[in-house]
Amino acid sequence: MKDFIEKMASRKSINLQLFAEGGENGAGDGDPGNNGGNGDDPKPIVFDSQSEFDSAVDKQITKALNTAQEKWKAESQQAIEAAKSEAEKMANMTAEQQAEAKRQKDSEELASREADITRRELRAQSLEQLAEKELPKELVDVVVLTDAESCSKSIEAVEKAFRSAVEAGVNKRLAASAVDLPGGTKGSGPASKESIGKRLAQNNTASKPKSNPYFKEN
Repeated sequence: MKDFIEKMASRKSINLQLFAEGGENGAGDGDPGNNGGNGDDPKPIVFDSQSEFDSAVDKQITKALNTAQEKWKAESQQAIEAAKSEAEKMANMTAEQQAEAKRQKDSEELASREADITRRELRAQSLEQLAEKELPKELVDVVVLTDAESCSKSIEAVEKAFRSAVEAGVNKRLAASAVDLPGGTKGSGPASKESIGKRLAQNNTASKPKSNPYFKEN
C-alpha cells in the first residue's frame, strides 16, 4: 500500500471510478465539470493535496476490504449451517445408518475427484488432437470431457462444424471478389451463381489467341 501511494505521490488527480464499486463515486448529480455529469468521457477528480488523495484511496480500499470480509462471513455462515444440519441428521441415525451415510459420502467424494482427474486428462488429450488437426485450441472449451468416447465424438463434430464455417466464409469472400473478374456480375442471376472455377476457366479460354488457318499448329 505504501509503495502504491509513493508511486502516485506526484499525481494530483485520479479517476476514482477505477476503485468504486456499484457506481459509487461515479457520475451523479454533482458538478458536471467534476465527474458529476453524464458525458461519455467524465473528467477525473482533482485533489488539492497528497493527503486528500491518500484519504480518498484509503476509503476505497477500506470499502473493498469490508465487502470482501462480508462475503467471506456469509460463505462461512452457510458452511457452518450446512455442517450443523449434517451433524443433526447424523445424530438421529443409528450406528448402521451413520456408517452407510459415511460410505456414501466417501463414495461421492471419490467419484468427484475421479471425474475431475478425467476432465483434466481429456482436456490435455483434446488439446493435442486439436493441434494435430490444426484447429484453434480455444475450441477445447466446447468439447465434451465426460468420457473418452463422448470426447472423441465431440471433437469430430467440432472439427466438422469449424471447417464447414471456414469453407462457407471463404466461398463468400470468393463470391464477393468474383465481381472484379472479367465477365463478372453483381447481379443475382445465373451468371453470378456459377462456380468460381468454371468462370475462371471460361475467362482463360477466351483470352487464348485464335489459331491461324494458314499455319499448322504443332
